[in-house]
Amino acid sequence: MFTVRVPATSANLGPGFDTLGLALDLYLTVEVKKANCDITVYYKENGEQSVNINPTDNLIIMAIEKVFTKAGQTISPLTLMVDNKIPISRGLGSSAAAIVAGIFAGNELIGRKYSTKQLMQWAVDLEGHADNIVPAIVGGFTTAMIYENEIYYQKLLTSHDFKAIVVVPDISLPTKQSRAVLPEKVALQDTVYNLQRACFLLASLYNGDIRHLNLAMDDMIYQPLRKQFIPGFDEVFKSAYDNGALGVAMSGAGPSIIAFVNDNIENIGLAMQEAFLNNSLTSKIYHLRPNETGVSIY
Repeated sequence: MFTVRVPATSANLGPGFDTLGLALDLYLTVEVKKANCDITVYYKENGEQSVNINPTDNLIIMAIEKVFTKAGQTISPLTLMVDNKIPISRGLGSSAAAIVAGIFAGNELIGRKYSTKQLMQWAVDLEGHADNIVPAIVGGFTTAMIYENEIYYQKLLTSHDFKAIVVVPDISLPTKQSRAVLPEKVALQDTVYNLQRACFLLASLYNGDIRHLNLAMDDMIYQPLRKQFIPGFDEVFKSAYDNGALGVAMSGAGPSIIAFVNDNIENIGLAMQEAFLNNSLTSKIYHLRPNETGVSIY
């Protein structure tokens, strides 16, 4: 028996579409036990209550099967006990966490045959993009690049000890729906705008100079198209900044909003929550810090 723990992630962070990602201290935990016959998956809900779910289309099982298939083996009977604290379809990398948990569980079950680099590649193949997968595996603030179908990444050693507020509205926004509104082509001027800000954001965090973080996290291309799915989007941003947030962005594909903060933390979160409520949406506030370790097995 062993346990796999994977952090939530917030991707894009404004201008860094499919590139930038941050691991957060909110977790998916999967306890893996070998069994005598079937594959069964239990999800913990409402504390200690467990619900048996159909494993056929479960992302964790699909990821485990991928590793076994690559190894030329058949998946053995298993019992999984899943405790997921990451909100689903809310822009916090729930699918990436499930895939990473399954990929690393599969590798553990066959005797750690494959390298982290290989496991990362298979996880990205399943997820379709690297921005959530990379920080879920290695932790921290990361920038990912795919070159000739190979994944390259850097983990940023930021000199600023920032905190994050994530406000999660009570609506779901599947990534597929959020991506459907994105253009196939982008104007050169908008591309330059986002490139400038993405580079400035990385430099700001690396140097610990966060004076213009609000400008660096602005996005010309993706958030303006996706915000139509999130009632009160502009008002939530304004409320965060009016109360002292350093930088604000849609978390991943949304609908959650992430704000980087130094102080006045309670008031910023409550102001963002109130802005959602003004638009007939209840929400939950998470006070989080970066997770630096990524996936862990114990």
